[in-house]
Amino acid sequence: MNTFQIGECSVTVLPVIKGLVSEYDRVRSAITPDYDCIAVSLGLEEIEIMKTCDQQEWDYDPSKLDSVYAHHLKNFGEVTVPVPAFKAVTDACASMGIEPMPLDMCDEEFTKMYCDCVTTFDILKENRVLKKSMKTAFDLSSPEAFVKQWDDLINTIKGQRAVSLRREEYIAGQLSDLANYKKNILAVIECERVEGIMIELGLR
Repeated sequence: MNTFQIGECSVTVLPVIKGLVSEYDRVRSAITPDYDCIAVSLGLEEIEIMKTCDQQEWDYDPSKLDSVYAHHLKNFGEVTVPVPAFKAVTDACASMGIEPMPLDMCDEEFTKMYCDCVTTFDILKENRVLKKSMKTAFDLSSPEAFVKQWDDLINTIKGQRAVSLRREEYIAGQLSDLANYKKNILAVIECERVEGIMIELGLR
């Protein structure tokens, strides 16, 4: 976890691995009444869906890239959807009678941003990245090392890189806004976005 100050507010960032079942218990144990705000790198609509679903109800058709990601991630344990780390946030907040705060864009904002950033050429390039992903010898020394290398591969697609940067900028802005009226924030964020968010906040 990374803890730092934004003005008078203490912010703790908990980096998580999307997909790993073992992250559920780790995140739930980190969420305590010591924090006056629990934030998560999801949009508002995603949080609402996460609150009401479980693994059995989740209607999800993974892309080929998602399937390759999950295949490699299984080296570190069971993998499932919805993202266990984020499900832990909504479950823990429900048990405490509080609402998690969205750090990411709402669906409408994200769709507009995605369409602005990702071109038809970017979509076609995904096939080349898919082929490369099946031949790459990934760093499997830790889930964090693998996920960051995977993210670097995906972000060789110019449009996808632009999406990542826009999200990092937006999430950093949301954290800064929350820090204006909160005292102690826990922010649960996928590990591959944390470094960029810290840069946006001027902390790197």
